[in-house]
Amino acid sequence: MKLDSSRLANTLAVLGAVWYVICWLLVSAMPAVYRGVATSWMHGFNLTGLPAASPNVNQSIYGLVTFVAASWLTGYAFASIYNALGKK
Repeated sequence: MKLDSSRLANTLAVLGAVWYVICWLLVSAMPAVYRGVATSWMHGFNLTGLPAASPNVNQSIYGLVTFVAASWLTGYAFASIYNALGKK
């Protein structure tokens, strides 16, 4: 089965944007919950020493754009490598 590289890349870009917005909302509405999740995902890394800050709109837009771009590139690379490995 061959994957359509652009379709997979577009799908991951959309999903990346959705997850980024969900994460941004979580940080904005429930910073303590966000820190708890982040700590658990980073194998117990202690985040209490870092200052608490609210998301900045400009930084958030920049983060969204770069995260979507990274998601798209990952999807495209994944499909391309998958297809290359599937050739006989």
